[in-house]
Amino acid sequence: MKITEIDHFSHRHKLELSYSETPYQCDGCKDLGFGSSYQCNNKKCNFHLHENCGVAKPIATHSFFKNSNFKFKKKGKRGKTCKACGKDVQGFMYKSKETYLHPCCLKLPSTLNGNFNGGSLRLNLEVKASTKCLICQNKEIYKGKLKGWAYISSCGKHCYHVGCVNNMNFENWKMGYFNQSQSGGVANGLVFIKEENGESSNGRKENEGSLMEYALDLIVQAVLGGAVASLLGI
Repeated sequence: MKITEIDHFSHRHKLELSYSETPYQCDGCKDLGFGSSYQCNNKKCNFHLHENCGVAKPIATHSFFKNSNFKFKKKGKRGKTCKACGKDVQGFMYKSKETYLHPCCLKLPSTLNGNFNGGSLRLNLEVKASTKCLICQNKEIYKGKLKGWAYISSCGKHCYHVGCVNNMNFENWKMGYFNQSQSGGVANGLVFIKEENGESSNGRKENEGSLMEYALDLIVQAVLGGAVASLLGI
């Protein structure tokens, strides 16, 4: 059951779980957020926390790091990056020895399951890519400096770095692709893929028979959380 209201050490007012119709910057981890967040009712504050940042526990564990406890930290450390996505840890984070994780990355689901054209699709979160990411066309992210976590299909043909999906969403937001529909929600098709000719096309192309695009949709749902899930009725 979701916690709908919290008192949080980082803000003087109560925070309520609400749906944001526009992207926001989380005041905890300092990363971009979409959809559900803990927000201050005082509009002058313009304060947001990712759900995972708002209810972060003092100690956490992850299956990738056996016998390790991650301690929650209020502030990031300059020059350090998240082991999962490769982005800087600027605010809230979890730390175990020299491993750093964003709260949202730590909570990524280990498996994603979906149905496609009568068949099933399973994507597993792996500590590194065993094949080239279909976005960056590399096994590592950031020019080989970090292996980065990746979602890989059970057949091994579909691989996407968590960090690459994050970057894609951020770049598309900056370019204005996260538009509002007339009903007030985010327009259909949250994911836009940049094509070689410089034009953009909706990730949900007319031919929805693309297994690759369906796999990417599942991963975006995991990375963005409630934003996509709410829109798709999941």
